[in-house]
Amino acid sequence: MNKNILSWFKSFLNRTPTDGHFESRHENGQIKLTGSYKDGHQDGLWETYYENGQLESKGFYKYGVENGPWERYFESGQIKFKGHYKDNKLDGPQEWFHSNGQLREKQTYIDGKRDALWAFFYDNGQLKSTGNYIVGKRNGAFEIFYHNGQLRSHGSHKDDKREGDYRSYHENSQLESKGLYKNGKRDGLWESFHNNGQLESKGNWTEGKQGAIWETFHQNGQLKSTGKYTNGKREGPFEEFCEKGRLIVKEHYKNGKQDGVYESYDENGQLKTRGVFNNGELDGPSELYKDGILQ
Repeated sequence: MNKNILSWFKSFLNRTPTDGHFESRHENGQIKLTGSYKDGHQDGLWETYYENGQLESKGFYKYGVENGPWERYFESGQIKFKGHYKDNKLDGPQEWFHSNGQLREKQTYIDGKRDALWAFFYDNGQLKSTGNYIVGKRNGAFEIFYHNGQLRSHGSHKDDKREGDYRSYHENSQLESKGLYKNGKRDGLWESFHNNGQLESKGNWTEGKQGAIWETFHQNGQLKSTGKYTNGKREGPFEEFCEKGRLIVKEHYKNGKQDGVYESYDENGQLKTRGVFNNGELDGPSELYKDGILQ
């Protein structure tokens, strides 16, 4: 058959009717799409299929827009989504699933916006996170969990931004961090902890930027570093220490960039290297020392 005629014939078979049944097929002959039209619009039940014949989706249209229950499937045949549409928008309880059949998330929508309780799940069925929406924005308490069910973090949202007390935990249940959010930004004193319970860092935030003196600590509790931040940038002298408490680095910052003398020390406290920085760049040659003596 002439290619042009064949192309026209396929187009004729797949034409969009004004009323009645419509059907299209994959190149292998399997049904791809089936449904009905009314007054030129999709109407009633419509179904789509994968090339292997498995159902891909099914749901209802009214005057050409999605209305009523809808379901979508993985190519394996497992359910992927089950929910409801109203005037082309998600409306009512909705559920999404992992490819192994386990529930992945469930949420409620009103007029296309998330509303009320939401929850996400791992593919082993464990709860992953939960919280609440009001008219499309996160509001109220939320919790996040590890794959094994241990609590990972909890806090609150206000108008889609984190607000108030926040805490996170290591997988062994030890406290990982704690602090406050204000209008979606870290604010006030924040502390973080190693998984053995020892303090790891502490310092202040102002409108999401680090400020004032910050300190970090080794797992054995010894001071690791100390210095000052201004508007989220390092400013002034910074010092670093080894786990035994000895000074190993002295440096200076200006507007977040290294500026001035830099010195490092060996495990015995002897000067090891010395240099000068200017606006974040090394200014001139570095000096190397051995046992405190310039080489």
